[in-house]
Amino acid sequence: MDVSVIGISPEAAEIYRYFLRCKGEGVGSVPEALGLSPDTVEAAVETLNRLSLIDISDRHRVVATEPRIGIERLVEKRLNELNAEIRRVLAARDAIAVFMEDKNEGDRAATVLDIERVEGVERVRQRIDDLAFFSYKETLCLHPGGPFSRAMIESALPLDTRSLRRGLAIKGVYHPAALDDPFMVSYLRELVSLGAEVRVTDQPMDRMLIYDRSAAVVPIDPKESAKGALLVREPGLVSQLVIYFDGVWKSATDFRDIIEPTTVEPVLSEMEQRVLAVMATADKDEIAARELDVSVRTYRRYVADLMARLGAVNRFQAALRAKEEKWI
Repeated sequence: MDVSVIGISPEAAEIYRYFLRCKGEGVGSVPEALGLSPDTVEAAVETLNRLSLIDISDRHRVVATEPRIGIERLVEKRLNELNAEIRRVLAARDAIAVFMEDKNEGDRAATVLDIERVEGVERVRQRIDDLAFFSYKETLCLHPGGPFSRAMIESALPLDTRSLRRGLAIKGVYHPAALDDPFMVSYLRELVSLGAEVRVTDQPMDRMLIYDRSAAVVPIDPKESAKGALLVREPGLVSQLVIYFDGVWKSATDFRDIIEPTTVEPVLSEMEQRVLAVMATADKDEIAARELDVSVRTYRRYVADLMARLGAVNRFQAALRAKEEKWI
C-alpha cells in the first residue's frame, strides 16, 4: 500500500491506522504502541492533522476521519492538481506556431544547401543520438568494412533497442567481414530478434545513415571517418542517397540466410523437446524439474547442453533461438 502520492508518509499511514483501530487514544500513547520516536510521531501527527485525517483539538483523545471521506478527498485533490498540470503542459503546444514562424522565416532566408559539417567523434555521436531519438518511421544504415568495436556495440545497442521498441523500422547492410567477430554476430542477432532487418553484401558501398528519408549522415572523408560527418537535410540530395541505399539493399543477402549453418531439422530427444518447451514457461528450475519429473541437477544439465548447442548466453535467449530455428 503506497499512499505517498497523496502526501502520506509510511509513518503517518501507520499512525493513522493506529487511531482508526484505537478510538479515543491520545498522541502520547503512539510512541510506545508503535515503537516510533516522539519527534517522528509529532511530525506525522502534524501532517495528518493538516491533511484533515485526524482531529487533534484534544490531544488526549484524537479522532480519526472516516477513510472513505478523508482519503477520497486527498485523492480528488491530487487528481485536480495533476489535471491542472496536464493542462499547463498541453498549453505549451501553443508555442509551436510561434516557433514555426521563426523556422519558416529562416527557411525563406536560407540561400545555401542544408548541409552541416560536424567535426569530432563525440559531436558526431551526439548528433546521431539526437536524430535517432526524434525519428518516428525508419533508420537506414550502410556499414562497409569490418565489425564494430565492443565499445561501439555497447553504445549502439541501447539506442537501437529503444528505436525498435518505439516502433521504428531499422534496415542495415553490413560487409561480410563484420561477421568474423562473434560479438558482432550476437549484436546483429539481437537486432533481428527485436524486429530489425539486416542484410550482408561484399559489393563496395559508402558508410551512411538515413533517418525518416529526410536527413542523412555521411563521413566527411570516406577513408577516415574520425574526421567527422556531414549532416545532409537537402531534399534532393537525401532522395539520391535513399535511391543508392535501396539499390544496395536489393542486391544484398539476408543475414539469417548466412548465419544459419543448415536447414536440416535437429535431432532432439523427447526429453530435450520437453525441456525446451518448459524453459519458456517455468520461472524456477525446481518448478521445471518437477513438471518434467526429473531432478533439478538433471534438468540443469539438459538446459546447459541445449544452450551450448543454440549458442545462447541465457535461457530466455535460448528459448527465442529455439523458436527461430523451429526446434519447438
